Amino acid sequence: MNKSNFDVSKLNLQVIDTSLNMSPDIYVNTNCITFSKRAVEELGYPSYVQYSTDVENKIFGVKSCRGIDSKAVPFSKPKSEQTATISTGNKNVTEPVRAMMEGVWSDKKRYKVTGFMIDNKTMIFVLPEGVEQEYRIEKKAVADSD
Repeated sequence: MNKSNFDVSKLNLQVIDTSLNMSPDIYVNTNCITFSKRAVEELGYPSYVQYSTDVENKIFGVKSCRGIDSKAVPFSKPKSEQTATISTGNKNVTEPVRAMMEGVWSDKKRYKVTGFMIDNKTMIFVLPEGVEQEYRIEKKAVADSD
């Protein structure tokens, strides 16, 4: 298509939000679980969440809730203040998630799992769909190896 035959009135350009991931992911690391900004956004930047598991189906769930709800844990700051990803190193969360994938996932590897909303408050992550990811190499470590 050349410039002279192009009808710009038919364009529908959409601005790309470069501050968010394309998909709502978690990263199951060796000692913590990190939630992408997109996952936090889709959950609605909840101040509190409840974590859940379905061992039989190997599913990890996160539900936004109120601070007074049973087993609620602090999660996000308000949208305007939440500038980074969110991680939890709570062993009561990480160990059951890792245990569900014992024998399938390596204890020394990191896994990315994309989630989806099942209702307006709950996002689930189907763990067997996790993809092995390389850990990011810190710039200082790269500089030291040169």
